Amino acid sequence: MAALTTCEVKLARPDDAPLIARMSKNYIEHGLRWRWRTPQIRRKIAAPDTVVLVAEAHVGGVRLVAGFAVMDFIMDAQRDKAILNLLAVHPKLRRMGVAGKLVRWLHKSAEVAGCEYIELQVRADNQGARRFYRDLGYSDETLLPGYYDGKVSAYQMKLRLHSA
Repeated sequence: MAALTTCEVKLARPDDAPLIARMSKNYIEHGLRWRWRTPQIRRKIAAPDTVVLVAEAHVGGVRLVAGFAVMDFIMDAQRDKAILNLLAVHPKLRRMGVAGKLVRWLHKSAEVAGCEYIELQVRADNQGARRFYRDLGYSDETLLPGYYDGKVSAYQMKLRLHSA
């Protein structure tokens, strides 16, 4: 694939949902039951307490969705937090800064919202993703055996944004 020339992070539109769902199936949910289908993604795009982002890239003069992210904001009496549900980048565009742009946008949003922390679950066997999150300041909180469909373990990771 040609070099990435531009990458712009934008709010996802409802018509982005089918592509986001396919990317989730292929890049995140591979080997698991497909949960993040088009209707679920469309609901997240429409939800007032969720942000769904796409990273639009230009590669060799062609526009494409290089990656996406889905994050929920949970504001309650106990603690305000954000949950990063999904983050994926097209395999041929990884290590080009796309995920970093998406995550920086989400971190700023969570800080502005007053969240104390962001949490996520990541496949225990995905060493690259775990390293990426650790480099951003996330820490392993808990190993969750069989978290995905009773088959694949996950680590819950957390990034503290504000002191309690």
